[in-house]
Amino acid sequence: MSDPLNPQSGIISWFARNSVAANLLMIFILIMGAFGYKTIQRQMFPNIEINYINITAQYRGASPQEIEESILIKIEESLKDVSEIKRTVSRAFRNSGRISLEIDKDEELTDVLDKIKLRVDSIATFPADMEPVTIAQAEFQQQVYEMALVGDIPLEELKPIAKEIEDDLLQLGTISLAEARVPTDEIAIEIKPELLRMYNLTISDVTNAINQYSANVSAGQLRTDAGLVSVRIESQFYNGEEFASIPVKIGADGAKVVLSDIAEIKDGFTEGERYFRYTGQNAVLIAVNATKSQNILPIAETVKNFMAFKNQELPAGLQLKELVDMTYYLNARLDMMLSNLFQGAMLVALMLTIFLRFRLAFWVMVGLPLCFLGAVMLMPVFGVSVNILSLFAFIMVLGIVVDDAIVIGESAYTEIEQRGPGVENVIRGAKRVATPATFGVLTTIAVFAPFTLSSGPEGEFFYNIAVVVILCLAFSLIESKLILPAHIAHIKFSKVKPDGWRARFNGRFNQFVHGPYRRTVERAVQWRWAVLAVFVAMLMLSWGLVAGNHVRMIPNPKVPHDFPSIGIEMNENVSDMATIEALKTIESVIWQIEEETIKEYGSGMIRDLLAFNESRTEARIVIPLVDEDARHFNTFELARKWREKIPEIAGMKSFSIEDDVNGGGDSGEFGYLLYGADIKSLNEAGLRFIQMLQQERGLYDVSSTIDPASKEVRMELLPAAYELGLTLRNIANQVGLSFYGGEAQRVIRDGEEVRVMVRYPRLTRERFSDLKYTVITTPDGSEVMLGDVVALSEEPGISYIRREEGYRSVYVWGAIDEEQVEPNEVVASIDEKLLPQLFKEFPNVQTQLGGDIEEQQAQQDEQIMFFVAAMIMVYILLAVPLKSYGQPLIIMSVIPFSLTGAIWAHYVLGLDLSMMSTFGLIAAAGVVINDSLVMTDYINQKRQEGHSVLQAVQEAGCARFRAITLTSITTFAGVLPILFETSLQAKFVVPMAAALGSAVLYATLVTLLLVPCLYLILQDLTTLFGKFFGLFPLLKNKLTGKSPQLS
Repeated sequence: MSDPLNPQSGIISWFARNSVAANLLMIFILIMGAFGYKTIQRQMFPNIEINYINITAQYRGASPQEIEESILIKIEESLKDVSEIKRTVSRAFRNSGRISLEIDKDEELTDVLDKIKLRVDSIATFPADMEPVTIAQAEFQQQVYEMALVGDIPLEELKPIAKEIEDDLLQLGTISLAEARVPTDEIAIEIKPELLRMYNLTISDVTNAINQYSANVSAGQLRTDAGLVSVRIESQFYNGEEFASIPVKIGADGAKVVLSDIAEIKDGFTEGERYFRYTGQNAVLIAVNATKSQNILPIAETVKNFMAFKNQELPAGLQLKELVDMTYYLNARLDMMLSNLFQGAMLVALMLTIFLRFRLAFWVMVGLPLCFLGAVMLMPVFGVSVNILSLFAFIMVLGIVVDDAIVIGESAYTEIEQRGPGVENVIRGAKRVATPATFGVLTTIAVFAPFTLSSGPEGEFFYNIAVVVILCLAFSLIESKLILPAHIAHIKFSKVKPDGWRARFNGRFNQFVHGPYRRTVERAVQWRWAVLAVFVAMLMLSWGLVAGNHVRMIPNPKVPHDFPSIGIEMNENVSDMATIEALKTIESVIWQIEEETIKEYGSGMIRDLLAFNESRTEARIVIPLVDEDARHFNTFELARKWREKIPEIAGMKSFSIEDDVNGGGDSGEFGYLLYGADIKSLNEAGLRFIQMLQQERGLYDVSSTIDPASKEVRMELLPAAYELGLTLRNIANQVGLSFYGGEAQRVIRDGEEVRVMVRYPRLTRERFSDLKYTVITTPDGSEVMLGDVVALSEEPGISYIRREEGYRSVYVWGAIDEEQVEPNEVVASIDEKLLPQLFKEFPNVQTQLGGDIEEQQAQQDEQIMFFVAAMIMVYILLAVPLKSYGQPLIIMSVIPFSLTGAIWAHYVLGLDLSMMSTFGLIAAAGVVINDSLVMTDYINQKRQEGHSVLQAVQEAGCARFRAITLTSITTFAGVLPILFETSLQAKFVVPMAAALGSAVLYATLVTLLLVPCLYLILQDLTTLFGKFFGLFPLLKNKLTGKSPQLS
């Protein structure tokens, strides 16, 4: 049989003897990685594939019921057999409707989009006067930068400057998405009803006159000797004053009634009140975003340079001010990662230098930049960018990527210590542990591999982390097996001075290993069942901390926002001024809390404040805070103070504070969908459910899609109408034109589409009593009052309808205070207590869980499945080299025991177990499997050499003590700096560092003490069932691991 440690054969031997190949491979990876680092895309979060298609319909003047019946239901019916659609949500508002289609992520979105367009285009029964339906794919955009144009001039004067800045930004090379959030323009022609009657005119006559006289018309072409000459009428008006001269009626003698005689012409913003204030001054918000393929750092840099330049050009009193800079997070995370990387690398180098030799430690450390740059080189191939998730993965593997290099380096150094220097001894030492080291890395890769298949909204996050970890580990294999042995072979180790510190350290270290440690192992294996019982008891005790809620389990750690924002939505039946008053109320509370903070601490928390209404019923406040070091408490505490002080505001439909960097979803942290056929009972059930939720501990910002009943004026024909030949539709059209207004035409002005509206003055339209005096023209041309032909009554109406999967529905959502209650506990409490009570009161209503928590629960189920798949893969990867069915179970049993260390670390540090902790535990599982495999493999080798089981177990612990301890210490040292990070950015990664570091440290104790005991326990069980296994000798051999020596 050939010697598995033969230094003449194999790829390790070839590279160790051919240092040129090893160096060229190393240089290639370093150069390509450095080039890749310069060019790789940098963004805040990874690109999320938004598999949504939105259908929008505009039908001016229509009620939500009309939108639902005449548009939405027809579209839903035409699409119900499109199998690629996963979920359909329809919303009907006044004047418009919207359908959101969630498409199965495995389908090609463009193909589904074409299919949907064909189906919708084939609907022939849409209302004749609605605008064409728009169908578009939802595009993922990265938020990069928000700034405010601030000045003490009216908003009407700020708008053109803001639009000019928007155009200037779009001219810059790196920016492709910029938007100034300014109100749209409108030319309003407001006609006095009495003047219409005086001149015997109708609104339709005025609209027709505008269309006749304000137009660009082509009159054909003249064929001349000089060629074709176009004949055109250029008479399109673009400004309000130009419309004033349009003749609306011409007498027989040529006398004219022009538009200005009967109407007041207003050229300005669309009707409604506006409020845009930046710390007390008028302001316009300008947002810069990036496409999913763009790098956000150069975009932000370009914007900052542009702002500095533009501020010098702007008129006195005007200034561009920074509001939100999302690269702040990316840069902070990048700086934190690099500083921790450097600190961790120094600690790892120090540990290696103490336990090994400096030159050996140096070449082991080369593995860090090599693995990281190698991963950066290949990340774009797998569609992974530098973002906060991939940086998180780099921090996580900092201490892990050198583990197999440590095992190989330590084994080669031990061989040199025992046999002397030389390439052959280095190769022999490397080969001795090559198989367990390789399979140890492969098992870590196997643990992360299933997570590359993650689905759902957070699937991209798992994918990014898993890909980075796998790439780093793959390059660590290349470095430790192909590059490191070549370098160790050429190190000229000087003799250790007998009176030097290293000799003293080595002596004491060996004394400890062969003295106290060996005696402990000898005793432990004698009392192996008791040792196992102690470790199991510790595991149960630590799990009791979780069960007793001393260590809580939450999906994601919340990270305080540096730019918190408040979003409000008012009921549909409130006025513009009510929304603005609500905004002012909240604004005054924020400044009141700021004054209290200044009194108490001497300085404030708020840098600036921008408040603006986005529409008639929606408004937003953005509050950039002072630098992190100057804050007296975190954003969550500030948000809590705001919530406590903000009074109950009449007409407010929903209120939310975005104080978490990872928050901001529009479906809430928890949500429940209520659905049924009857909208009235649905709304009642929703309001009752909100009352119940508001009584629950730890829930806040509870909102819903329920709108209170709005006012509706109903018209019923009187007998006189039939006699005059009037129909309901005819009357409705005339009343609609007068009060709501008719659109005469649209013009493009300065790149913006401007509507020309013809209607009664606002005061006339707002007075319900004036409605009955509206003049209605009969088919024969005579005029009657509206009150003479219809009966008018005021009734409650509907202002919003939500439909999901073909049913009318109500969505109730809110936020969870994770300081007080666990998210899963919230759902359990609602399901057990509140929902049965709700069903008892409203038997026709059904519910369904929604919001972030629904996605997280689905994600948890998927993670469990992936973990099981990973464990199966790990078992196979262990069983193959060990040639045993039983020994992999010994190695894998270390994984649950490592939980003990992680849970106690979370308890001591006051942390919650979260998704980040899970990743730390997954990474720790890979490390502890590696250590246990090295130990078990050495026991097998000693048994093959003829040692007894007991002797082999004791020898293995002593021989592999340094390698196992060193891999654990370096892994812990790699994440140690993060545990002392106090910055807000670190809150995201501290749970991972705590889980990984503590689990690995505790698992070292498990590997060095429990694994030898478990090995003998397996022997005990084999002996116990010897008679049974005697019938199956082959199975017996496989379980006990009597297999040839590993190479």
